[in-house]
Amino acid sequence: MSENIKAIPVRQNKQDFLIGVYSIENIFKFTRYTKRLIVGYDEEENPIYNREIQRNIENSRVQKIADFLIHDPDATFPTNIVLHIPREVIENYEVHNDRQVEIELESRVFQELDKKDGNIFITIIDGQHRIRGIEVAIARLEEEINTLIRTLRKNHSDDLEAQLKKYQNRLEDLREIELVVTFFIDKTLEYQAMIFSTINRTQKRVSQNLVYSLFGLDTTDTPQKTALQVVLSLNGHSKSPFYKRIKLYGESYRGRENPPLTQAAMVKSIVSRISENLRESENDRYKERKKLLNRSSGSKKFLPFRNYYATDNDFFISDILFYYFYEIRKVFIFKETNDEELSYWDFEKKVPKNILQTSVGYDALMNILDDILMEFPIKHPIDYGFADDIFYGKFLFKLSNLNISDINRYSFNQRGKKYFYLDMHLAIWPPKTLDDDRVLALKELEAND
Repeated sequence: MSENIKAIPVRQNKQDFLIGVYSIENIFKFTRYTKRLIVGYDEEENPIYNREIQRNIENSRVQKIADFLIHDPDATFPTNIVLHIPREVIENYEVHNDRQVEIELESRVFQELDKKDGNIFITIIDGQHRIRGIEVAIARLEEEINTLIRTLRKNHSDDLEAQLKKYQNRLEDLREIELVVTFFIDKTLEYQAMIFSTINRTQKRVSQNLVYSLFGLDTTDTPQKTALQVVLSLNGHSKSPFYKRIKLYGESYRGRENPPLTQAAMVKSIVSRISENLRESENDRYKERKKLLNRSSGSKKFLPFRNYYATDNDFFISDILFYYFYEIRKVFIFKETNDEELSYWDFEKKVPKNILQTSVGYDALMNILDDILMEFPIKHPIDYGFADDIFYGKFLFKLSNLNISDINRYSFNQRGKKYFYLDMHLAIWPPKTLDDDRVLALKELEAND
């Protein structure tokens, strides 16, 4: 099998997934049953495991499936195996003219499977008993075959020869058994749990405790889920400064369409303002919202969105982002030859033309937002009038003299991000002395150019 997954896209109720047909031998090249539960990825895109939750299966059920496969010549699995592919292991995602999707996986997906305790990146949402049952059936057949071969070397028997032939044929059939596979791409644990629950609800009653245990979920609310909802809302609102500006994972973008921000980057930026760090965001996933009001004495990081989340005021987060970037769009303007005012923020081409239209520009602007909220914490619902008076009138109007079209200074990388942030910060909060840390940092940056 190549390192590519080929499947057909399916859309149901505005949700997308992929359908393909794979032999079990090929499926075992990119996934296996595992007890370990991946709940996120660190900065190096290595998996973070939940140390408390394991996806255990019923051994008796697995053995019954193995018996069924070994002894019933008509054994079939007509229902889908459901797998999840994380964004972190996708090398390339391509949609062909015949609507077929081709996903190139990173080599580490296959390399880790060859290790005894390697990471299993493509996880099983539904079908873990079937996958494990097939795996056990194959192992049992291989053991039976080896035992029969050793016995026949010592004593010939027509009956044992017939049994050996039967097991060998069955093993070959099992290795070639084809399964219908559904792939979901880059979904939250909450979404995966919903899929599992929905699939199994029609077969038998599935307790919420089982769903939550299997997927490591203790509450329906998580910082990650809130962040995703905020991002989807901002991307879908026609008056939002982020309208169709966010590249949603699994969507196909062609021609002039190439949103400058990714869903993952925006979700991460919001979660990082609720939780102390990536590992703490994993722990926060399992806490009641109100418990996030308490922080350890060693927690120093300013988290502007944490209290909003902890007090069930998610709308503060979406409103702040909506109105803050609405005012950003108004600050950075230029005039066409016909004196028509346009904004550097507006993205119309496939390639970004200034730092506002890049992820590093977004990060710098979010850092400035942190500084504003530290000085002026927002405790009441806001509207356009508030944003105009406070975000623009108190802070952002001072940025209008920055030459955003200077892509040499504001290059689309970390260097440009530093320049952009320092220039904005110094414009809003001018230095009082020449030994201001920001001034010194700017001079060092310029000296290294």
